[in-house]
Amino acid sequence: MKVIFAITAILLSFPAVVGSAVGATAAAPHTASEKELFAWVPPGGFPDRFPFGQCTWWAAYNRHVTWGGNAGDWLVNAQAQGVSTSEYPSVGAIVVYRPGGDYSTYGHVAIVVKVTPSSYTVSEMNAPEWGQVSTRVVPWPDRQVQGFIPVRAG
Repeated sequence: MKVIFAITAILLSFPAVVGSAVGATAAAPHTASEKELFAWVPPGGFPDRFPFGQCTWWAAYNRHVTWGGNAGDWLVNAQAQGVSTSEYPSVGAIVVYRPGGDYSTYGHVAIVVKVTPSSYTVSEMNAPEWGQVSTRVVPWPDRQVQGFIPVRAG
């Protein structure tokens, strides 16, 4: 009977131990694996309340983000704060992708680092691997784009 009780106690407490470790890791301060993308990014990035490893964390690390929400909500949440948005890519802009399609049900955000007439290049996190920064070239126009949050003038 004692053995059954011990096994049951271990099995019931295991998710709490694992969950708390994951929560502590996500909440702990992190540094990006790469240097800042632009000269305007302070050493160590902008203060960032988003969970490390997510696309939102990397975007907010490289841009001063004052809104919250899932990636797919960023365009409307930025607009609600009076932040300008655009239908076109520009260097330094945050690109907001629609939820679903090739992206998660929460949407996806990335930072535009280069623009040509037929494509734009992004730096992003959590695509394809959690916590990893990657770069990819995206054909333009892109029907999965919800919009862009360009760098504020001045």
